[in-house]
Amino acid sequence: MKQLTPLDAQFFYSDAPHQPMVIGSLWICDQRSAPNGLVRHKDIIRYFSARLSSTSLFRRRLQHAPLRLDDPYWVEDKNFDLEYHIRHVGLPQPGDWRQLCIFTARAMSRTLDMERAPWELTIIEGLNNIDGVPPGSFALLLRFHHSYIDGKAGIEINNLLMSDHPEFDENTYRQPSGGRLPSRAQMWTRTVPRLMTQPWRSLRAGVGMSKASLQLINRMRGEDKPTQKCIPTTLFNTQVSAHRTFGGLSWKISELKQVRRCAEGATLNDVIIAVIGGGLRRYLQRREALPDSESLVALCPVAIPPDQARQTGNLLSGMLIGIGTDIADPVERLQAILERTQSGTGLAREVVHELIVCAGDLVPAPMRMLSSWMSTQLRYTGKYHLANTLITNVPGPTGGMQRKYVAGAELLALYPIPPVLDGMALCHGITSLYGELLLGVVSDRHVLPDMDIYIECLQQSTEQYLALITQPAQSPEAQARPLPPRKRVAAAPVSTDEPSA
Repeated sequence: MKQLTPLDAQFFYSDAPHQPMVIGSLWICDQRSAPNGLVRHKDIIRYFSARLSSTSLFRRRLQHAPLRLDDPYWVEDKNFDLEYHIRHVGLPQPGDWRQLCIFTARAMSRTLDMERAPWELTIIEGLNNIDGVPPGSFALLLRFHHSYIDGKAGIEINNLLMSDHPEFDENTYRQPSGGRLPSRAQMWTRTVPRLMTQPWRSLRAGVGMSKASLQLINRMRGEDKPTQKCIPTTLFNTQVSAHRTFGGLSWKISELKQVRRCAEGATLNDVIIAVIGGGLRRYLQRREALPDSESLVALCPVAIPPDQARQTGNLLSGMLIGIGTDIADPVERLQAILERTQSGTGLAREVVHELIVCAGDLVPAPMRMLSSWMSTQLRYTGKYHLANTLITNVPGPTGGMQRKYVAGAELLALYPIPPVLDGMALCHGITSLYGELLLGVVSDRHVLPDMDIYIECLQQSTEQYLALITQPAQSPEAQARPLPPRKRVAAAPVSTDEPSA
């Protein structure tokens, strides 16, 4: 039995029908590599049974503290039923990328059953008309509650569920006993001491928060002084509905690495942020909604190394980065982002993470739960925003260029799907696979109904940066001219229709 950290618990408390705190991953698989060239539903169940028998990660469910006086715990579910968590659907004809995105967006609009282990796998058959994907392929949509896993756990799940060979071990799955659930008396014996020590934890957190706040103020006045004083309000900073839209595209890592030469010291992450900044600039210009003199600001989560972390669970901090939507020249935009990320990463790991941890310990669990409930019910979060968008980079499967397999089917693509929430209706998730970066974009359907246009703007921004490498002598005016998008595997986007009940 393991208690949720205050940050993990906050993800649980913030869950609501209009903003499911669910992260997802869309896998596209080619079953031609499987024995007899076919992967059946029972093959996937058998494969997952063998893989999950070695871990309890997928069998955990929530156990609330008595009267919910403290943060909940993870306990092993004695009634765990693997087949309950695995669904099977067929994609409507013509089985193209648009239909796949519609289904993905609808699935990501639903909350998870928190009375069971909060994860779900959907097998999607009928991928017959997607560029670069063989007909007869299928997709797997994995959904987890954000309180259940973080980026590190996501890597472990990828390594657990993926194989380096098409052949897989068909060990018989043994239903786990699940052990005995803690009794009411045992839960009270855990809760009462924590209630008694809460004043001490609050005092200690208050001291730590004061020190971290002073350090933050001093650094922001000196070496880490922000380049702009406020975050502009955009069409993405609003209350979200329960309806989603999804799109994706891919980049070759080797090409983006060449773009780094445009700004000495730039990293691959800097290039990605610059490309997204250019795409957002184009899109908002088309909608006549681009802030005149201020850059949009992205929240970029920063992973905390385990040796620096005071807690387990979601080891996250974050930095706010101006993504250069106010800068027309692509080289100047990349240089500006480089300067901001150099100071922001250290600040996030050394100061902001300490503030997040202390804030969680400072306030008792019932007050945090009540605050989150009021936030989701009154929807005041959508009126005040921390950032304009989210850009998160999730490490891909280990093994580099080595091909990965799921139940014998070769993995072709992997798109991360972050959640959207009140005040931040546009989110980007990036991961790597086989020398490519794959981008998943999620938004509220009413905020960004034309996902295909936004994906096109991102492609044009990509082409603009690649043109700086292939045509260095080109004038800035010519560089800024929109270029036709390149065709990529599964690069066509979509906005969803109304989700079915």
